[in-house]
Amino acid sequence: MTRDRRLSVAVAIVVIEVVLDQSTKWWAKSSLHTGRAVSVLPTVDFRLAFNSGFSFSTGSSRGQLITVLVAAIAGVLVWQIMREARTTRTFLMAVILGGAIGNLLDRVFRADDGLFSGRVIDFIDVSWYAVFNVADMFVVVGAITLVIHEVLHDRHSTRS
Repeated sequence: MTRDRRLSVAVAIVVIEVVLDQSTKWWAKSSLHTGRAVSVLPTVDFRLAFNSGFSFSTGSSRGQLITVLVAAIAGVLVWQIMREARTTRTFLMAVILGGAIGNLLDRVFRADDGLFSGRVIDFIDVSWYAVFNVADMFVVVGAITLVIHEVLHDRHSTRS
């Protein structure tokens, strides 16, 4: 695949993910705002939550630092995507980037207490695990898949 085509697909991945993430957060905020929970499965509910910290609400007093860190990571991902020659790596980094941008938009545009103080909308409540959102799923699945890809690619390269 040509570089231009690879980058076009990567941009499309990011845009689709951001639209999907922000749409589901809009739905959650408008439908679950009264504390209402929607049961999806026996241990999964849709329940509105706002997270000013890292995953699983850790570091909630460090929202501005987290925002700067996520923005820096997003910048590094953009740089890596622009340089990457391998299609699979490009697409997996785009998956991670789309999720990061989805949550970064919340932190920037939902800020009430100063620059970068916004809280991320979470709404998928897995009672035995955590509350998260669609962007979190993209980041986690993209990162895990990228690690698996790198391990398998490295293993294949050392055998050759």
